[in-house]
Amino acid sequence: MHLHRMTVQALGPFPGQHTIDFGALAASGLFLLEGPTGSGKSTIIDALVFALYGKVAAADASEDRVRSDHAAPGDETFVDLVFEVGSGIYRVRRTPRYERPKQRGTGTTTQHATAKLWRLSSPDAEGGDLLSTRPDEVGGELARLIGLDREQFVQTVVLPQGEFAAFLRAKPEDRRRVLERVFGTQVYERLEKRLAAMRAEAGRDLDAARGEVGRTVAGFVAAARCAEQQADALRAAAGTAGTVEVDVAALISAVDAAVAALGDQLADAEVVAAAAAERCAVTEQARDAARA
Repeated sequence: MHLHRMTVQALGPFPGQHTIDFGALAASGLFLLEGPTGSGKSTIIDALVFALYGKVAAADASEDRVRSDHAAPGDETFVDLVFEVGSGIYRVRRTPRYERPKQRGTGTTTQHATAKLWRLSSPDAEGGDLLSTRPDEVGGELARLIGLDREQFVQTVVLPQGEFAAFLRAKPEDRRRVLERVFGTQVYERLEKRLAAMRAEAGRDLDAARGEVGRTVAGFVAAARCAEQQADALRAAAGTAGTVEVDVAALISAVDAAVAALGDQLADAEVVAAAAAERCAVTEQARDAARA
């Protein structure tokens, strides 16, 4: 996102109207917001975040601080920001909710928050295509255009100074919580828990698969009438003889050996069967001759 221009009025310590030309400041690459404490540096950051998201940068700060205590009663508080993203150039204008004097009589009345969003043809364009005049719609559209919600924007683009001061004063465990809040590391904690759950689930699936392998090998040993040495090799490879892991290569080798042994037995049986068939044929011929 590229900032072009921001105009504020009756905002924080700035009772009048002030315009910041970010385009001119950023022409040389980097620029610095410098000034003594209380001069309004944080207010500029708050104004930027407020224009984009309708809330100031610090999570625990109230939007009531947006309205300047030094502003004239009739001066409207607003932030007007022109910025550019990949999809184009946009202008957003927001006013906060605040109390203002009634136009008639005494007392105050509530000035409700407003928001408007335009798409511009250039940063200096006077008019533009009005996209929305509802604060909720403007907020959703801006989050879509920028690609970050307010929390993500504050965590990755703006670091509120109060959060850093809290970090410096905090105990180690508290620092961890502050870092989680500032940098959004909760997602990694959730990912760690998810990975642990996936690991446990995979472990259960693996145990079930091992059990199935063991039952299959036991059935194979019984059906094939394997010799004791072959049966022991199969059980060891299947992890049912006290071993922890299934040795797939050894199991395949043992099964191949058992199948080969069965093949040899089959060949021997076929030879015996052929000889028996010949003897049967001779016997049948002798029987037929005897009958005749």
